[in-house]
Amino acid sequence: MSDAVDPHRTEPYGLRTLSCATELTCRDCGYRTPLLDKAFKCPACGEGLDVDYDYDLAKERIAQRSPEQRPWNIWRYEELLPILNRRAQQRVGAFAGKTPLIHAERLGAELGLSNLYLKDDSTNRPSLSYKDRVVGMAIARLLELGKDEVGCVSTGNVGTAVAALAAQAGARPYIFYPGNMEKGKAKACRALGAQVIQLDANYDGANRACRELALATGMEFANITLRPFYAEGAKTMAFEVVEELGWQPPDHFVIPAAGGTLSSRVHKGLVELETVGLAETAGSKINIAQASGCSPIATAISAGGAEIEQQTPETAEEIFEAIDLLGATEGILTEPAGGTTIASTARLAQEGKIGPDETVVAVISGNGLKTLHEHPEKTWPEMVPCEVGAMESLLNEFRRAAAAAPH
Repeated sequence: MSDAVDPHRTEPYGLRTLSCATELTCRDCGYRTPLLDKAFKCPACGEGLDVDYDYDLAKERIAQRSPEQRPWNIWRYEELLPILNRRAQQRVGAFAGKTPLIHAERLGAELGLSNLYLKDDSTNRPSLSYKDRVVGMAIARLLELGKDEVGCVSTGNVGTAVAALAAQAGARPYIFYPGNMEKGKAKACRALGAQVIQLDANYDGANRACRELALATGMEFANITLRPFYAEGAKTMAFEVVEELGWQPPDHFVIPAAGGTLSSRVHKGLVELETVGLAETAGSKINIAQASGCSPIATAISAGGAEIEQQTPETAEEIFEAIDLLGATEGILTEPAGGTTIASTARLAQEGKIGPDETVVAVISGNGLKTLHEHPEKTWPEMVPCEVGAMESLLNEFRRAAAAAPH
């Protein structure tokens, strides 16, 4: 694929999508540039670029197709997504999205919330995290540009998603990890056919170096040069949740912060749903979940500034208790980001910031099977004699402990 794919031509690349995307814009200074421009940062002020849409046209096009005519994946509302070329769209993300929205009755009873739902992106395909939504959009943009190599800088889920979705699309992935990566993450990417490069730097240093490499070589990076398109994939979570709730938006979202992409794009998605007349979303509140001691976004917002400063987490115990609570009540094993979401939901309920009858959607962003090495050790009886008496004795001990535990 040496030549860029023209999203406007119909042969041999297939029809144009129904996307109503129009241009890239800087929200800070107002700079605007065509959608086919490869810029990802504003040349005037250096801030990131965002995708704009013709919302009047989107409203018309959405009204012309019923839900039954739409695919249940990240492309369901393609009118509000930035990929123009149908062939590029069809080659990636067909099984991403449409994750369960679970009425968490048992967990809700523990937290005093009667209308608690879990948006379970730990089942997303193909890599078991919400990153399949954003990376799917980035890889589609890569194909739209006629490129067949893609890089990313990652500490975990982004790398796995890029490896899996690039393989699916026939592109070659290169995953750059910081020096403190876990080998299991690299093994997963290698098993998916990706090349892995561990850099002698922390994440910030690795990110800077990857940005320089992208500019020097022209290689596209899913979460750097393709970021305006990558970020748009996160909106699909907002679209799904509101539709799954019968077009009645929740009173609250509780969303893990990570780099801020998911929470900001869920907000954009909610605004767009109201703009095109699908739902009245202005009353929904977005609560950003971050661990105490590792809350740079929350700290910056509270301080009224824009500077993000590195911090060290202090609340691992509370997070892993929340992971255990989620597992014991709903049978979902999540990663620490999901534990942070549940711990934050519990805190918001305790402090009365979420009412007991309000509708709450807590986002489970990734699968805990990937992060078992981070969990505190829990012992179990080993090498128990293989006979009924010894086994029954242990069962009775477990039962007595369960009966004595607080409920």
